[in-house]
Amino acid sequence: MPTMPAWYTSEECQTVGKAHDKPEIPTSTVTHILAARLASAKRPRSSLEKPGLRPVAAKSLISFKSVCVVAIGVLVFASTGTPPQVCGQTLPKLTTVRAIRGLSPEKARLARSVLLRGVVTVFTGYKSSFFFQDATAGISVARTSESPPVQPGQFVEIRGFTGPGMFAPVVTAESVSVLGKGRLPTAHVFGLDELTGGKQDSQFLAIRGIVRSAVVETIWERSVLVLEIDIGEGNLVTARVHDFSPIGLENLPASAVVVRGVAGTVFNDKRQFLGVRMYVENMGDVKVERLAPVDPFDLPLKPFESMMQYGGPGGAIARVKVRGVVTYSQPGQGLYIQDGLQGLYVESRQMTPIPAGSRLEVVGYPAAGRYSPKLDDALFRVVGTGPAINGLPQSASGMITYNDGSPAAPYDAVLVQLKGRLVEEIARSDEDLLLLRDGASVFTASLPRSGQNRTALTIGSLLKITGICVANADETHEAHSFEILLRSPVDIVVLDPAPWWNASRAAWIVALLILVVLGMSGWLAIVRRQTHLRVLTVTDPLTGLNNRRGFLLLADHQRQLAQRRKTSILIFYIDVDWFKEINDSLGHKEGDLVLTAIATALRRCFRKTDIIGRLGGDEFAVIADGTPPHTRPILEHRLAEAVLESNEKADRKSQFSLSIGILACEDSLRELSIEELLAQADALMYQQKQEHKKRRT
Repeated sequence: MPTMPAWYTSEECQTVGKAHDKPEIPTSTVTHILAARLASAKRPRSSLEKPGLRPVAAKSLISFKSVCVVAIGVLVFASTGTPPQVCGQTLPKLTTVRAIRGLSPEKARLARSVLLRGVVTVFTGYKSSFFFQDATAGISVARTSESPPVQPGQFVEIRGFTGPGMFAPVVTAESVSVLGKGRLPTAHVFGLDELTGGKQDSQFLAIRGIVRSAVVETIWERSVLVLEIDIGEGNLVTARVHDFSPIGLENLPASAVVVRGVAGTVFNDKRQFLGVRMYVENMGDVKVERLAPVDPFDLPLKPFESMMQYGGPGGAIARVKVRGVVTYSQPGQGLYIQDGLQGLYVESRQMTPIPAGSRLEVVGYPAAGRYSPKLDDALFRVVGTGPAINGLPQSASGMITYNDGSPAAPYDAVLVQLKGRLVEEIARSDEDLLLLRDGASVFTASLPRSGQNRTALTIGSLLKITGICVANADETHEAHSFEILLRSPVDIVVLDPAPWWNASRAAWIVALLILVVLGMSGWLAIVRRQTHLRVLTVTDPLTGLNNRRGFLLLADHQRQLAQRRKTSILIFYIDVDWFKEINDSLGHKEGDLVLTAIATALRRCFRKTDIIGRLGGDEFAVIADGTPPHTRPILEHRLAEAVLESNEKADRKSQFSLSIGILACEDSLRELSIEELLAQADALMYQQKQEHKKRRT
């Protein structure tokens, strides 16, 4: 049974309802709803569709015929005031919020007439919309007029019509009458399990937790106090406080609070729950149960490596204090500190400039990073100064190691010093990217642009670089590669300039001397060497397919080519089902055999002109020519047969299946980047993956 703080004593309402996170933008007349329904009925509408986009693989939720029937009813209601009819029957007026919330999105679109009486709970902050609650539940209310003004706690009568909302049903109020002063409902305290899934959407309730941060932001053209509250196990809920004083806000972080307001839902464009956001009227609704310590640094020191290890306490994640020497700093964003051979990334909004070599005490909240833990919402102070730390000399091959087949990144977040030959230099808007090779290892180093001049680099030069090792991990947090974060041009030292008499020039001279005999043999040798080197940088060593970098380069070229020719392309986003189980139960060697078998199946299925790549881990992608229209079913059939044949003839202990998202890219998607197209195909794949999981259970 949910608990209630002592200062919430109203007995008026025992039921807590839901509330909408993003209130529907008010519509001036019911004919707007008719126009929207007719427009959407003319073509199928995908769950991924956004304004200006038109994926071809989509299912219509409402047939054109049924929408026309509804539209006629809405027109009658708009022009005559008569409630809409379905199958010759007049739809009754809805008089409780519970009845409205029980409508499906299709039925809520009928613009059902409503007459409600209840209390205004909280403003949403968007124009004049507000949350409303009667004796049955709560709901989001948009208004067609801002008159008369209302205040939280007023007892009002609402006349209007229903709408589907973007997550839960909503009401558009055509008139609001203030009947007098009311009482806010009882605000029970709810936990994470009761909030997950949007079950309490639009309910007037309370949450209990620890304040992570308190920041004033501009939202919908007004200043709002945004509180991040940990309600347990690092699960954060954002609370927007509309009426507040800036005095004393710095004392809120790390305080234990109970906050009452309306629970709104954070959702995506498919009406799916992502999280909870509280709407709070003023600071009187924020009760501090335990003040933060006067000195946030009055905590015991904790070693870097002990964070987020097994055996930690439950509840809200507590602040920890660490100490280390600064190796990298970006004021207002974050910094890296190091203690011995252990490094740590710290996210902090603190704008204090910190020179390298400063010794800091840092307090913050442990959280999962890319590979190693990090500290979020941190504060720091200088406790000493000294010489800057020197980078640890290492080889590129030692950045990612393997222990019984499991990858590890022992120098993640540590300042290291590496050597490598410059293969390529790429200038970006905010950084310069260096591609280097050390033996068989190819890696990147990024240098943020700061306006400092640096020496021009020549391809083939041997460089010594000093920077932070940042491990890149997949969705299972297994390290698969690394990059080096450089701090300034001083971190780049040229050890050996590219010699004038190098292999390239020698090949040209030899070609000129024996032109009659060998012709262009020297030039061809250079081309082969350059091609081989580029293949190393764009090829996945396990499967022989394009790696992520190579795939994106070729895929973007294919997209631009299709755009010029005005042809369509198909994007296949492929994920191996239950791949982690194969690795965990049969070992990584068996997992590698499965990945190799999938690569072979994809080569057999697709054409030589199609682009196939392994994006990382167990994820693959293919871009294929989608012209003519029957190409898609043919490729789907080939892929299914290739998977079946691979499983039947495989000399492996395991069999595999695939979850596949297929996106057909036509006119409406031509302006999207390849990354955005892949994201849409990934979302389609995730839907199929969820279906596979349901069938398995």
